[in-house]
Amino acid sequence: MLRRILNFVESGDEWLCVKQMVLQNASADDLGDVLRKRFKEAAAYCDESEDWRQREIARLGEIEPTLALFAADAVNQMLSRDIWLDVMHVIAEAHAKASSSETKASKNIKPARYLIDKTDFNYLPPNLRKEMPKHIQKLTEWSDQFARLRALVDLDELRSLSDRFPHCDHVIEGIAEGIERTWDMGSNIIHIQPTLLVVEAGLRKTALAREVCKTLGLHAQIANVGGKSENHLFGLSAGWSSAHAGIVTEAVATARVLNPVIILDEIDKTHAGRNGDITGELLGRLEPMEARRYREKYLAADVNAALVSWILTANDLWCIPAPLRSRCIIYEVPEPTPKQLPAIIKSMVNEYAAEFGLRNEFFALDLGDVEALVETFKQHKSVRVLHRFVRGLLHQKSKRRKWN
Repeated sequence: MLRRILNFVESGDEWLCVKQMVLQNASADDLGDVLRKRFKEAAAYCDESEDWRQREIARLGEIEPTLALFAADAVNQMLSRDIWLDVMHVIAEAHAKASSSETKASKNIKPARYLIDKTDFNYLPPNLRKEMPKHIQKLTEWSDQFARLRALVDLDELRSLSDRFPHCDHVIEGIAEGIERTWDMGSNIIHIQPTLLVVEAGLRKTALAREVCKTLGLHAQIANVGGKSENHLFGLSAGWSSAHAGIVTEAVATARVLNPVIILDEIDKTHAGRNGDITGELLGRLEPMEARRYREKYLAADVNAALVSWILTANDLWCIPAPLRSRCIIYEVPEPTPKQLPAIIKSMVNEYAAEFGLRNEFFALDLGDVEALVETFKQHKSVRVLHRFVRGLLHQKSKRRKWN
């Protein structure tokens, strides 16, 4: 019947009127039958592979294992991935509405705070309160502040880092996909799953981690822990002359958000000492359930660091204890190939130009320069050394240039 009517319809507006009449007069059961039939047709002509459901369940499991158990039933009932994504979009919108400040105010939802049970520092000894840095004192004055992703398209800028770090494109894509999964679940709070970068020395692993944070607008607290044995990285309590806050508290207080990033360099070169070890302390910080409430020594209080992101770097994967490896997403980064080196050299030239606020054309390298630099890489195998060579060559060229 509708096909016959469609032959006489002369415009899209007329067709919308016909559809409206049908919807108003049809029963819920009839409409349900039509929808189910259309879903089956869509699934029959879908070019998705049959294992998309397992991929989605695995993706949810990476976010929260318990979530995957509850969601598996729902995913298996979906006839196509497009339908599932539509469902997730509805859930995301509902979550965003429920998380809004207006909704929280109406429901009297307690805002997220770093200090879980304390609203001031009056419980601490007077001398510690007096010497406490101002940015840490302000931890009691704010709550519910996060670095957020404004729109999913903002991840395009993150992915564009592959132009500068082509040998790390799998790392960049993995981080982007992890943030997308959180977005799909209805949260725009940026969080990077515990990440371990295993890279040969000199391949600028820390530079990559720093640029990822910069692109996402995340504060990065960086510490080189190579050769360190004691766990003072996580703070010293009152009573010690050198009492200080741990790196987590420093990062949160400095960034003034609950989801900064902490980058620990050379995690494979730490070792246990008489006052504990860094990797042992770190294990609890990487477990979401434990990180939601852990004792901060300097503040002598329980704090919530569940949304703090961790990026660890190492040269040797097998020097890292198995319990720590199991808590991280591990990316082994190869050295750049000869085909990738010109793109890396170009990005270094752009960085050099940006330092002087000049256009890239002022510091262009010719084909011979690039080929020579690629040849040197075969000898030193270090992006860090290559970076020095590029800057040295650009400096020599700029000295010969006549500036107006």
